Amino acid sequence: MTGSDDMRAEPGEVRAAQERELAAGFALASMEHALAREAFHVGAALRQAGIQLDALTFVALRILEVCVDQCIDPTSAIDALVDNGSLERSVALATELLERDAA
Repeated sequence: MTGSDDMRAEPGEVRAAQERELAAGFALASMEHALAREAFHVGAALRQAGIQLDALTFVALRILEVCVDQCIDPTSAIDALVDNGSLERSVALATELLERDAA
């Protein structure tokens, strides 16, 4: 009977893992959009003042700021965000917003 108990626990564990993965994906997407919106607003304000700041530089600086604040190795954090595409998606969205605003 132990075998049948083990089989019932397994779907619950799978479900919990799926929920954690979904939550992590949502958190990453939220972070990507938040960084992009912030880069857009700062970039647009600086543009009005005659200062150019590209989205990649802004996003990288914000990630660096969080890493320093949270005592996280910035190289590892940036590498992870590059590997999973989050950095690229944030920069692409911010760049698109800035280009639309400039048009």
